[in-house]
Amino acid sequence: MFKRKLPKSRSTSSVVLEPEVAIAVIGHFSAVADDQGLSRTEKYVLSEMLASISQFEKFSQKDFEKLTSKVYGLLEKTKREDLFEQAIASLLDTDNREAAYITALLVVGIDDEVPKTEQNYISKLQEALKISDKRAQEIIDGIFAEDGEEEYG
Repeated sequence: MFKRKLPKSRSTSSVVLEPEVAIAVIGHFSAVADDQGLSRTEKYVLSEMLASISQFEKFSQKDFEKLTSKVYGLLEKTKREDLFEQAIASLLDTDNREAAYITALLVVGIDDEVPKTEQNYISKLQEALKISDKRAQEIIDGIFAEDGEEEYG
């Protein structure tokens, strides 16, 4: 099973993933961060979360099917740790890094329980994505605001 070892610095891999693929890869790893595999609910939530962020606003159902196929193809032929590092290293701009972080937060938080292992995963992901503590808290507050309104999308 994939262990949550996140890169401490940018990968030296020359493989660069498209930002949408990198975000989807991070979303997938976030869904399995509880070491229980990808449940049907998590798979559905992941696709819904991806569809709700701006990087995917023009994606058709066929585009999402291609994306899913590409992610699973990469998962089959690439070591998980290497793929995760490639995904992190491929997110070069702030918007894409934050989109990956938001996706991870939403997927991890879907069951309203965030065990310590998932909290640690999110913390390490935040660091790997180079998101400051202040900005991370702003994102978390925006997503999980008491009034239930999402600020991000």
